[in-house]
Amino acid sequence: MNLLVNHSAKRLLVLLTSVLIAGAVLTQIIAFISAGHFKNEMISHDYALAGYLTASHPELTSDIRAAFTADITEDQVKAGRTLLEQAGYISPNLLPQVGKFYKSNVVTGLIYSLMMGAAILLTVCLFLRAHYKKIAGYNDAVNKIIEGEISTRLDDSEEGTLAKLAAAVNTMTASLHTHIEKEKHNRIFLKDVLTNVSHQLKTPLSALTMYTDIMRDENTDNEVIANFLDKSENELDRMQALIANLLKLSRLDAGIIDLSIKDYQLNDIIKQAAASFETRLQQENKTLAIKADKEIQYACDREWLLEALSNLIKNAVEYTTAGNHIEISVEETPVLVKIAVRDNGEGIHPDDINHIFKRFYRSRFSQNKQGTGIGLTLAKSVIEMHGGFISVESAANKGAEFTVHLPRLTKL
Repeated sequence: MNLLVNHSAKRLLVLLTSVLIAGAVLTQIIAFISAGHFKNEMISHDYALAGYLTASHPELTSDIRAAFTADITEDQVKAGRTLLEQAGYISPNLLPQVGKFYKSNVVTGLIYSLMMGAAILLTVCLFLRAHYKKIAGYNDAVNKIIEGEISTRLDDSEEGTLAKLAAAVNTMTASLHTHIEKEKHNRIFLKDVLTNVSHQLKTPLSALTMYTDIMRDENTDNEVIANFLDKSENELDRMQALIANLLKLSRLDAGIIDLSIKDYQLNDIIKQAAASFETRLQQENKTLAIKADKEIQYACDREWLLEALSNLIKNAVEYTTAGNHIEISVEETPVLVKIAVRDNGEGIHPDDINHIFKRFYRSRFSQNKQGTGIGLTLAKSVIEMHGGFISVESAANKGAEFTVHLPRLTKL
């Protein structure tokens, strides 16, 4: 990866280079000052030496002057070294300037190193702070997009890798927005089609129902005709239920339903849902019981929750036989309200357990049932609109249990 393409990395390299150049210039300045200081110390030393020799041997003034200005040969240097070494010239006590110069340079070097390190560290910290602040901003923007604010955009006006990432996220968000709008239009179109088709079907269905009622009112002893009329009524009832559920499901799919959330007694809603099946249960010799320890108040849309629970109860009624029992229990916890609809009927085949909530799904093991394949789908959609979910447990020939889990929206 070419770092110079990344604007942030380029800026960091420029800043570090500037700091290093400033450090190099400062090093030269310190070296120049140190050299001048050392020169002054050497000159002062020579002054002291010349003064001492002149005071001790005034007759040698011209020779002393020549000693400091004349060209010195190598032999003279060697002879002087030997003489001074014998006198202990290299002792620190005789050259205090050397010790002072060393200490001064150590302190200066330490201060310079600390200043350079602090400058580099500050530069890197400021860069990382700005860099991660931008990343945090991108993260907040992405979270807003995840939460549904599709119009949110990431700042991609600069150059570099992060800007490219922001541009890619913006492109993805725009594409997602387009797909969402398209999906909305498709759902509205589907709703309109289903609504139109359903309304168109209502007229002939009403006519067929009326004709069936007229034919049944006719006195006839023909057993075949009576049997056909029974089947015709059953199919007409099934078609009417299917049309009604299709209309409800199309409204849910289109997302045009606003739940009217109010506080209701959940026990009353369950009783109302169960009461609509009393006649059928008596005719089919089945029993139903509601088990609740106390009255539970819950914030919900009464009509839609009633629809969901009615579909669960209807499913239990359809998949039980004479003598079977259905039980509805309600349980309240600090965070959930659970409504369980269980029966001791034929249960759900293992091959079907993962598909029962799919719309129009019909099990090959229960083709003789009169269901439309929409009831469970509709119930699931309604419960999810309330923020909950449905779980199911079953075993073949041991019954089934559907449990509605609703989040606690009001204080206990």
